[in-house]
Amino acid sequence: MLKNILNIFSPKGVITGIPFSINYIILRILGVFVNYTGLYISFNGLNNIPIVSFFSFILFILNILVVLFIVFNYKRRLLDITGNLIFSIITAIIFSVILDLFILLVYFRPILLFIEMIAFPIIIAILPSKNINKDEYWINFKDKTFKFLKNPITIFVILMILTDIGLLKFSLYKNNKISKIIPNGQMENLVINPLSEYSGKTKDEILKIRKNYVTTSIFNSENYKPNETVFGQIVDNKPWWGIEHISCTDKNIDLKKRGQGLSEESRYLNNPNLLVGVQMSKSFIKNEQLKDFCADKTLWFIPKKIYYDKHNKLIIVTYKSSENMTVKMNKKYIEYLLVGLNARDFGYEWGYVSKSNNILFLPKTLDSQMINEKPKKFLDFIHLGNACQVEGGCNNASPYQPEMTFHFKKMPADMTMSLWKNKPIYKNQPADIYVKMIFD
Repeated sequence: MLKNILNIFSPKGVITGIPFSINYIILRILGVFVNYTGLYISFNGLNNIPIVSFFSFILFILNILVVLFIVFNYKRRLLDITGNLIFSIITAIIFSVILDLFILLVYFRPILLFIEMIAFPIIIAILPSKNINKDEYWINFKDKTFKFLKNPITIFVILMILTDIGLLKFSLYKNNKISKIIPNGQMENLVINPLSEYSGKTKDEILKIRKNYVTTSIFNSENYKPNETVFGQIVDNKPWWGIEHISCTDKNIDLKKRGQGLSEESRYLNNPNLLVGVQMSKSFIKNEQLKDFCADKTLWFIPKKIYYDKHNKLIIVTYKSSENMTVKMNKKYIEYLLVGLNARDFGYEWGYVSKSNNILFLPKTLDSQMINEKPKKFLDFIHLGNACQVEGGCNNASPYQPEMTFHFKKMPADMTMSLWKNKPIYKNQPADIYVKMIFD
């Protein structure tokens, strides 16, 4: 008995159909248990508890081992069928790793999961071994197939695998449910703080302002310290790009004025609850034709309201929309950029747009993927840059991330984002926190 159990975890030798099936059943049941436990922890936000976090790490390692043992199982069965070691190893990896990653990360479809988890193993289990009499084997094929399918263990494992598929489907369902939530009276109405003028202030003065605003946010913590990667490159006593000059620049004014007035980055530093913001990716030259466009303050993307749904770990940000958001310049939609300064400061480095309406994400190249296609990492930070064209530079945010850009097709529009502190295994994985932006 012990020998049979240990045989499940062995990479050596070959196995016939029945042992392969038994091994596969045991490993898939173990995989379902590991996935279900991990999802339960994620859904209930228990990862912040140290002992649970350690247990999650153990589950992660266990999940990797289960996948590895499934590869062994496939390899030994395929070796029994083909007699070719290299082919067996490569095919085993494709069946149990590459195909799984493709389905979860690139093209999620329940039918593909069914084929991967049920159809392939059944086919491989019933194929004859290399040295067996093929004619005799196929004569008894029908009886063997019915016997295999009627086996209670086979029925049980199919149900368990369907449960595994259901858990993945539930993750997708949860994201869809989150995207449909609208502000209501049960949500906490968060304060939107006014902008400040940062020009001429020291880094310490600005970070003190930041800390004070964090204490009044939902992210208040006794241990909070501004993220050095995000704010460490702020330079003392330098100008900050004024928000009045971010939509349009007037070539007739003194360039120094671009570093005066309310600072655009104070939208985020003064409002920690605004985890992900929006801004135009470039400014336009002010002229008579663009007079109304340049005077439109809705293009500053200062929120009307911010709500917090604690139960669903969801922040909803509402913005006033404008026809100017959907105008075309030189026959092209205006490009907007997602800004993750606050998200990154609080450790939410990964984001994925799970749902959007009337919003268009256009890749810059054929092989690039946008944040609505797969989780992307925020790289935002403050530094001394020359984009403002003020002599000596201004403190402003960088870098430009093309995978975070989008266009408005029409109004109203909205998008829902999943945010994680660690890189997610798959894009519909339960988020650490959700952000929904509504433009109406």
